[in-house]
Amino acid sequence: MTSTYAVLSEGLAKRFGSGESAVSALRGLDLAIPRGTVCGLLGPNGAGKTT
Repeated sequence: MTSTYAVLSEGLAKRFGSGESAVSALRGLDLAIPRGTVCGLLGPNGAGKTT
């Protein structure tokens, strides 16, 4: 079985810290990138692109 997506994410979440001081960086992210698609992530230095 082959997927039509190179990347498929549903409901992705990322939190930093714990308890009351926790910060949500992502909440409920859905991402579908079809096979053969070229895409890039742009942003200034220090913006957290590799995080």
